[in-house]
Amino acid sequence: MIKLFINNNEIKCEISHDLKISKNHFPLKFQVTQLITNKVLWETELEPGMWATWPNIRDINSRVITNQNIILKELNYNYHFEDLPLYEFWDYFCRLHKNSKGLILGCGDGTWGEWVTPVNRENIECHLVEASEKTFSKLKENYGNKSNFILHNDLLSTDGDEYKFYEGNHGEGLNTINFEYLKKADNNAQSEYKLKKSKNIIDFVKEIGKVDWVRIDLEGIDYDILKSLSIDFLNSLILVQYEHWFLEDNKKTEIDNIFYLLGFKKIVYNIDTIYFK
Repeated sequence: MIKLFINNNEIKCEISHDLKISKNHFPLKFQVTQLITNKVLWETELEPGMWATWPNIRDINSRVITNQNIILKELNYNYHFEDLPLYEFWDYFCRLHKNSKGLILGCGDGTWGEWVTPVNRENIECHLVEASEKTFSKLKENYGNKSNFILHNDLLSTDGDEYKFYEGNHGEGLNTINFEYLKKADNNAQSEYKLKKSKNIIDFVKEIGKVDWVRIDLEGIDYDILKSLSIDFLNSLILVQYEHWFLEDNKKTEIDNIFYLLGFKKIVYNIDTIYFK
């Protein structure tokens, strides 16, 4: 018997002593793979009576294969493994709006996050924006051959000026022009930066044309970006999501009032706020 299961927020693989397959298929490999690309993130070899674990479960798939690369067992990620209402919301939203066009500001390398599985599954047309050149190169590897995505390696701002651009130490996509935010998000944040020309968000949305929804995760400048967008543009959308982590209450209220006046409903999931019609 091969067991592949969730245990204490880990993926555990167990190979029984009496597994009824030929020894020619050993050693088996326990692999952890990326959601979208299916790239192998980690693997280990297992013989009968052995076991192994991977220390997290979110946004990854796992499988057991023979030494001839025949898949014997798979465990594909599902938000039901955890209490993740944000993932559930995006699952429903994408099923109901598969013909929409989206804009994701701060998408990372596109291999993790609540939007990744449903947007890819429904082949939703989408603009993906990532400022970091290093992370963008990975995004291009992962999404460059997908016709429904348009990729942008742009640093966005409210004025299009040149900014000090900081990249954090933990996690892909943690980069910002707001160093105070970075220090709060990353205890080991370094003060090194490079000067980077930005693109005005107003000019950018004019360039890309009509979109139906926007997801913003720009590490500490979400509020500024939202405040700079025109009321007409916001009113044309069916959904806006932004990260409110470390944002002062009076600024949250300010954003709330903008969307309430436009007739949006509001839901909050942890550090993300969503307005939708």
